[in-house]
Parts: sequence; C-alpha cells; structure tokens
Amino acid sequence: MTVRPHTSLDTELLSEIIREQGTPTYVYDARILDAGVCRWIDAVGDPSRICYAVKANYNLGVLARLTTHGIGFEASTVGEMARALAAGIPAKRIVLGGVPKPPEAVEEGIRRGLDLVVLQAAHEVEAAVRAGASLEGPPARVGLRVRPGIRAGAHPSLETGRADAKFGFGPSEIQEAWIALDGAKGVEPTTLAFHLGSGLDSLEPYEGAIEVLLRLVRDLESSGHAVRELDLGGGLGVAYDEDGADLEPAELVRIVRERLDGTDLGVRYEPGRSIAARAGTLVTRVLYRRERDGHPALVCDGGFTDFGRFSLYGAQHRIEPLEGSLEGPDTVEVLGPTCESGDKLGTERPLHGVRPGDLLAVRDVGAYGFVMASNYNARPRPAEVMVDDDGWKVVRQRESLEDLWRGETVG
Repeated sequence: MTVRPHTSLDTELLSEIIREQGTPTYVYDARILDAGVCRWIDAVGDPSRICYAVKANYNLGVLARLTTHGIGFEASTVGEMARALAAGIPAKRIVLGGVPKPPEAVEEGIRRGLDLVVLQAAHEVEAAVRAGASLEGPPARVGLRVRPGIRAGAHPSLETGRADAKFGFGPSEIQEAWIALDGAKGVEPTTLAFHLGSGLDSLEPYEGAIEVLLRLVRDLESSGHAVRELDLGGGLGVAYDEDGADLEPAELVRIVRERLDGTDLGVRYEPGRSIAARAGTLVTRVLYRRERDGHPALVCDGGFTDFGRFSLYGAQHRIEPLEGSLEGPDTVEVLGPTCESGDKLGTERPLHGVRPGDLLAVRDVGAYGFVMASNYNARPRPAEVMVDDDGWKVVRQRESLEDLWRGETVG
C-alpha cells in the first residue's frame, strides 16, 4: 500500500482560476497525471503494456498529456477511440475494449488497424470474421473477453466480472469462439481478457480470475490453439477519505508475474482511476445555507449533473473549503442545485463554518467526473482547466446556453 499523493492545486491558484472561469469548474494537475502514469511504468517496465482506460477521463488535453509517456490506451467505444485519435494517439497504441458493441463498431476497429479489438459476444465474433475477410495487409489482432465469475467486492454497479454480468463469454463458450476466429481470414486471435470492475480495493480477485484464464489457455493449447497474452482489465481503487492509502501497482504486477511464471504469456494492464483520479479538483460555490429540523446543509452551484459519484455510488470525496473555515464539531450535507432531492456531493462533511459565497474544492475527481456529467435541467456542463509548471490553460470551454440545443431543429 502507498499513501496517496497530495494534489498541488492550492487555494491561491484555484481561486485565481475561478475568478476568470467561474464555477463549477474542473481543474486537472498535469504533474499529478504524470506521477500516476509513472507509478505504473515503474511497476510494469514496458509503457506499451499499460493501456490507460480512456473512459476514466477523455478530455483531449488529458489524453495528449498521457500519450507523451509512451503508454497504450483502452477505448471502450468507437467514440472513445475517436477521441484518442483526435488527441494524436496512433491507432497502433489503441485497444478497443470488450464491452457490448454493435457489429459496425467491431468492423470500424478492425478497419482502423487498432492494436487489438476485444470481442465479447457471438455477433461480435461474426462481425470480426466478416471484416477480416475483406482486410488487406497483416491480419487484425483480436481477443476474447472472459466472464470469470469473480466477485470483486466493489460497488455492485461497478462489478463487471461476475457470473451474471452482461459482459463477455462464459469459460465454456471460449473454445468455440476462438476456433471460429483462428480459422478465419484476416484476423488473428491472440488475447484472453477479463475486466473485474472499477475501483477494486483488493488484489485477491485478480488471482482467482487469472487462474480461470490460465485454465482456458491450457485447454486451447491442448487443442492446438496458441494464446499469446492476457489483458487484465479492472482498475485499482483510490482511497477517497483523508487518511486512506491506495493499492500499489507494483504489488499487482508482482502477483501477476508469480502466477504466470513459467509461461510465455504477455500481459496488458488497463488502469484508469489510479492514474487520473488524484489529478482532478472540482470547484463549486456555496449559494446558500439552509437548516431543516436541525440538519444543516450547504447548497452549491455544482451538483450531480457535474459530479455524480455520490448520487450514483455513495462515494464520499474530500470536500475542502477554499474560503471559510472548518470550525465547530457539527457536520453538514453538501447539496446540488437541481430539482432532485438526491442531488448531493457529500454528507457529514466538517464544513460548519462555511458561508454563502465561499468556494469548496471536491478533491480526487479526475476520474469518472466530467465524463459522467449531464445536461439535466438544461444545465451547461463545466469548464475544464489544466495546470502545469508553466501555468494553466482551459482545455474545454464551459458550455454556453446555445450549446444545449446545438443540432436540434424547431420543426
């Protein structure tokens, strides 16, 4: 375990940004992004074996910064693939991941010449075979996502490797799908993959899932079909409380190497949250303070349309005052401005001395923050800002009111 890195986004800098950009605004620290990537590179050794999960944060500025480290990228959709390409990432450093996809998405990934396309259902295998039949040049590398039947201990909505999950092939279905690919023109099956979920707080689930894949490797090899690599999807969790510690990538890599000792299998990793989360801060302004039946609350201009992790998962991120104080033992709820009673950024926060007009910083929101924002209640989505040693710049403009109906017609 390692103690989480502290963000370098201090009060003075955030206040300067907010004076110009307003609230709510996401602010990312490029230096913390670098540190998150380097933890993984130090552990794995080969940057190309690290495939950053684009879904965690796909701002073009964030992706462009990460690509300078020579890592790969895992896109779960064609839209995420397009974002990665738009950020200047070569197709040969992109994996199209094993989430449910229409046939057209599989065909697009193969046509683009991606490093790997992971298939997770029979219709995707059929689409890959069709696309490969008309492919010129080297065959497209493809893999199969396995549903290993492992409970990973994360929030139920974030567990993706259970036996009843909607993703992937069951172990008994793998051989038939692999054989169909192995005999097809223009595609080359190379990889068995799994994805256990997001925000795992234990490494034990990886051990059980790897054993499932190794049994499948042995079964395939005994029937004359070689597997070249394993793709170990599922992100290490982040301890969002004040004193928590994060799982260490080096410990996961050690476990994987022990389990694969004596094999020639390559390994890919798909971290997202553990790279990006610490780099982000959401700044919001307190609109007013209210109290109902002895329960105080701060109502802010940022809410679940900007950052939905508490409303979705009960995630208690640190919320710190940039102005005001932490006086008093009483805690408050931090509420958003929409017409939903469940619109909350946190509960039981020690912010009793904060007053209307003060700024609050919601910390460690660089992953699954802006990417899950919505326009509910016709609210424009926030600005995104990147900070570096040279200063700061806007990497996404705040949406205007006109942006809310862009592309629509009146009849």
